[in-house]
Amino acid sequence: MRDLRPAGWVILTYRDKPSLQPDQLYLEKIGLPIWEAEHRAAGLRQISAKTRRFVYERDGHMCRRCGVAAGEEYADDPGVHARLTLGHVNPHKSGNGANAEDLITECARCNETVKHLTGVQMTKEQVWDRMKELPLRGKRDLLAWMKVDHRPLSPAEKAWGMYRQLPAAVREELEKDLEALMRS
Repeated sequence: MRDLRPAGWVILTYRDKPSLQPDQLYLEKIGLPIWEAEHRAAGLRQISAKTRRFVYERDGHMCRRCGVAAGEEYADDPGVHARLTLGHVNPHKSGNGANAEDLITECARCNETVKHLTGVQMTKEQVWDRMKELPLRGKRDLLAWMKVDHRPLSPAEKAWGMYRQLPAAVREELEKDLEALMRS
């Protein structure tokens, strides 16, 4: 869907059109025929399976914005489960490609929200006030994350991200196996 927007396609979500359900889309305008060679560059941004897999693994199969894992239920929206997607660090229209350095793992909700943040992003002062309130350990952690532009995941968080990628039946087996391991 996002690949069509730069080619002039207008596809609305429930955030744009309140009468839609969260899983519904509305095609408002058909853009350039990107299936034709002369229009392909206007829309398609193909990300190879290898690059997609690398980025998901690099990011621990978790949204880098909110930290939710694939298939995990949102804490503030019971019954709604996260679906991971890839987002561009800088907008594609600025000429950025589809290589791993330009991509981050995002849940669909954060990916869509980023587009709607214009005018409602927190100010530097608001963020600074929150940073000042952190205990010393929190400030140290935050500064380390800022320097590498990434929050390293603990081994348990990495295992959680990998676990969430497995089919439900396999996850149930692993849960039982871990319970048995901890009892012994």
